[in-house]
Amino acid sequence: MNLSTAAQGFLLDKQIAGCSPNTIRNYTGDLRRLRQHLDPLDPDLSDITTDQLKTFFTWLITARFTPGGIVKRPPQRLSPKTIRNIHTTLCSLWTWAIGEGYTHDHLPRQIQVPKPEPPDIQPFTFLQIQRLIEATYWSRQWATSPETQSEIPRRQQLRDRALILFLLDTGVRASELCRLCLRNVDLQTGTASVIGKGRLSGGEGKPRTVQYCARTTRALWTYLADRNVVQPYQPAAHLFVTKQGTELDRSNLRRHLNALGKRAGVPKCHPHRFRHTFATNYLRNGGDIYSLQNLLGHTSLEMVRRYLHLTETDTASAHRRASPVDNWKL
Repeated sequence: MNLSTAAQGFLLDKQIAGCSPNTIRNYTGDLRRLRQHLDPLDPDLSDITTDQLKTFFTWLITARFTPGGIVKRPPQRLSPKTIRNIHTTLCSLWTWAIGEGYTHDHLPRQIQVPKPEPPDIQPFTFLQIQRLIEATYWSRQWATSPETQSEIPRRQQLRDRALILFLLDTGVRASELCRLCLRNVDLQTGTASVIGKGRLSGGEGKPRTVQYCARTTRALWTYLADRNVVQPYQPAAHLFVTKQGTELDRSNLRRHLNALGKRAGVPKCHPHRFRHTFATNYLRNGGDIYSLQNLLGHTSLEMVRRYLHLTETDTASAHRRASPVDNWKL
């Protein structure tokens, strides 16, 4: 069976298994890169050699690729994490093909790829969050004089403030926030039911409940009341929508937060940074890693331990500042 046909069968099998659309899209892109590298050949899967795959990964490591997305960016090298993800995709393809009897040797397992560095966790500071909230009201960049600023439309103000507080208060992922509808949110109890990552029915992950405080509840209610979706209740309506009233997707969310960060003078303003901020502050304020794991929807403690390591570093720094032995020079 040639590579393109095997890829089609593999992707179909993953769709049937309930992989999310994002996972299928990533698999498709990874296999397309391999197909492009072997072009104009479309070899039989069993005829592909280890040397060909080594050449493929050397190309991935050394070449520069144009990033996807709406915003045009210069070509750049792939990160070790991206290369490792592609390696994982090929491992999955070969595992499937061996199980189906289309090949016998698991070639990707014979290739070592760069190990990615742990993610750089940079939570927002209190001042940065203040600046972001202030930027929801004014269209000019933070630090310009009030005389040169123009006011943001009220509905966008209300949405952006509620959006910031909800992300900060719950630590939900971008995709989880974009999928939220009013039926998933209970303003009386201050809870929301989100669908996480993973493979369950319909390609959706395991549901979990997140909490938010009274201030966030108030911001949500004010925004929804302005949209006139609190009464009468519209359970199918999305919690957050674009300025045009359409469904908010991950690209729109990331692009809008990036623009908000530029207005506020806050670099690297993206949805996942709110998640990092929620997690680190949860631990700093006495939360335990097991309940944090449930709140974030992680299947293992690996990522949560990285947050714990960050807070332990904070503790060490605080001790150095407060140590009576050092301060009193005993």
